[in-house]
Amino acid sequence: MLFLEMKDLTDEGRDLPIRWNIMHMYSCSQLAKVLALKRGIEPELAGIAAALHDIGIIMTKKREAHAEAGEKCAYEFLERYNCECGTKLPKLNKMEMDQIVNAIIQHSKKEVNSDSPLIELLKDVDSFDRYLHGVKTEGPHLLRCEKVAMELGTIKERKK
Repeated sequence: MLFLEMKDLTDEGRDLPIRWNIMHMYSCSQLAKVLALKRGIEPELAGIAAALHDIGIIMTKKREAHAEAGEKCAYEFLERYNCECGTKLPKLNKMEMDQIVNAIIQHSKKEVNSDSPLIELLKDVDSFDRYLHGVKTEGPHLLRCEKVAMELGTIKERKK
């Protein structure tokens, strides 16, 4: 549903090409499900949060303050999701919607640790996916990438 809505968008006025956003959101969604299974988090909830995490960029065309800008758009999308997909897939309840949107709002604050497993998962997945796509990775993004790589068993210990 989300990707159908995005497929006809153009790059005009955007900070990043729309194809990057589509690819990043889709691959984050898949990574989130894998990591959610490993961490004992509901994979569908994680996948939806990851698919929507950059919806603020999609709608505003700008990276600046996109996490906060995504709040309204995410709630609107989740309401449509419940109406259109609710007969095929389980509907999201208010608490699940709030968890997803809160994770979206918080996902850009990579240097801040949260008590919420979903928020931490979204921050980790966003950092790791960018790294996998060759985006320069340093600081809190790099620390999160190393944590995920160790968790997945792709590296044994942090480089010093």
